[in-house]
Amino acid sequence: MNKNDKKSCYSALLLSIAGVCFACSHVLAQSVTLNPATEYQTIRGFGGMNAPGWIADLTPAQIDTAYGSEQGQLGLSIMRMRIDPNSANWRQQVSAAVRARQLGAILLATPWSPPAFMKTNNSLINGGKLKPEYYDEYATHLLDFANFMSTNGAPLYTVSVQNEPDWHPDYESCDWSGDDFVSFLNSQGSRFGSNLKVTVGEAVGFAKRFTDPVLNSPTAVQHADIIAGHLYGAVPQDYPLARSKGKEVWMTEHYTDSKSDANVWPLALDVGTELHQSMAANFNAYIWWYIRRSYGLLSENGQVSKRGYIMSQYARFVRPGYKRIGATEKPYSDVLVTAYKGPDNKIVMVVVNNGTGSRNLNVNLQNGSVGNFVKYSTSDSLNVAYGGTYQVTNGATSFYVEPKSIATFVSEGTAATSSSSSSRSSVAPSSISRSSVAPSSVPRSSVAPSSTPRSSVASSFIRSSSSSSVANGNANASCSYVVTNDWGSGYTAAIRIKNNGTSAINNWNVNWSYSDGTRISNSWNATLSGTNPYSATGLSWNSSIQPGQTAEFGFQGIKNNGAAQVPAVTGSVCK
Repeated sequence: MNKNDKKSCYSALLLSIAGVCFACSHVLAQSVTLNPATEYQTIRGFGGMNAPGWIADLTPAQIDTAYGSEQGQLGLSIMRMRIDPNSANWRQQVSAAVRARQLGAILLATPWSPPAFMKTNNSLINGGKLKPEYYDEYATHLLDFANFMSTNGAPLYTVSVQNEPDWHPDYESCDWSGDDFVSFLNSQGSRFGSNLKVTVGEAVGFAKRFTDPVLNSPTAVQHADIIAGHLYGAVPQDYPLARSKGKEVWMTEHYTDSKSDANVWPLALDVGTELHQSMAANFNAYIWWYIRRSYGLLSENGQVSKRGYIMSQYARFVRPGYKRIGATEKPYSDVLVTAYKGPDNKIVMVVVNNGTGSRNLNVNLQNGSVGNFVKYSTSDSLNVAYGGTYQVTNGATSFYVEPKSIATFVSEGTAATSSSSSSRSSVAPSSISRSSVAPSSVPRSSVAPSSTPRSSVASSFIRSSSSSSVANGNANASCSYVVTNDWGSGYTAAIRIKNNGTSAINNWNVNWSYSDGTRISNSWNATLSGTNPYSATGLSWNSSIQPGQTAEFGFQGIKNNGAAQVPAVTGSVCK
């Protein structure tokens, strides 16, 4: 990729495949099986490119946003940088790399061209090849950069041999073949030692003709640690040969679209689809192009973009050292699932819903023990928002993933041994997918009060009111109020409306009120009105309930330190 973000020859090539949208009607819940005993690749991390000299350097605050892992930050763990052909310019890489590394990032350095005198065209641009007689000097050039960065407090994790060897545009570039990589590594590979990993490949479309020869060479393969590629005009694919040789596979550059602003929804969700495809293809790392750009993870003003929040649904929670584990990948045709296990056996599941309908997942955990799952979602109106805590009973739980959204479920605690299933509902609380307008006097929040740390929030429990059934035309409905989490000064709850009849229920409306001063601060999956009593109506995608189906919406409230109240639910479908 060049500094002007132009690959005119590739403008018509494939972008990452987005999920196909289907009708927005509710369908029966599908099952997802998680099996931590089935292990795939180790995750090395998620990252992006910083390129001072081509564009302005990231500011310290922007680096903190990109590489911090707290709320509102991306959680990136890899910084990619350029090795300038002129060593006089190397210092401009230092400050950002040092700060990123202090936040736990590892560093990948990539050259776009050797110094001009080493090449057949005696130029930095328009391709040209590295002359074999300069292999030694070129290896010294790469090692000198690594030593310079290390001396200045930013030691590299890995150095690449060449960026995009199959691309020779009118900016820094150099042509290599697979055999050239073999010759260079056979000659110079041993000089890189064991502390600096060597990355090879980085072809425009992840073309294996540049890396298969290295993997099949008994000598060169010993000096290549990471097999890398880009996704321009390609979709992620497994690389069994690389895995069979014990090599990590990294996706080291791509963007899903450079012509659209990074906040355009649902176009931004393509990032989630491509991340899923990359993880399912056994990639160990995924690196975006420019971190800060109009189409980047950070907008030009340094604020996190929608694409950035989608990246953080993976990067903040699937940390370096996690392993991908067995999971039902496509419970619906428009839903994608991957799951991961941390060194401490924490389980993380990431779900991308590309469809226009809310999807209900029944999750079954095998060979593992989890007490609860905590949900975080990004949608058109939410940014990695807290979506409730969901109790796991006898290895099972269930929840909704809202239309055109990505959700991450993070385990906490160990499952209770009780065999009681009386508190488990077949439909678990929904995440904060679409907030209605709360009363102006009530602050809106998508997380528990700041005085209550997430780690200290008690395990979720469910207490429901007695459900009532009432005939409504040709339909019978049962309604229930369920407390899904209670942390003393606040709570989350859900109301569920199940159609027990034979005809659809359309345009439902429910009401409830509190007698202890409780007030609602935020709601999702419904339009909320009133201040006690409260009233809720459905949104466009859940206002119709088919026979046997359940509509659900949730809310967060503020209360005293007593137990959360469970009021009766009344309204047009339940009286």
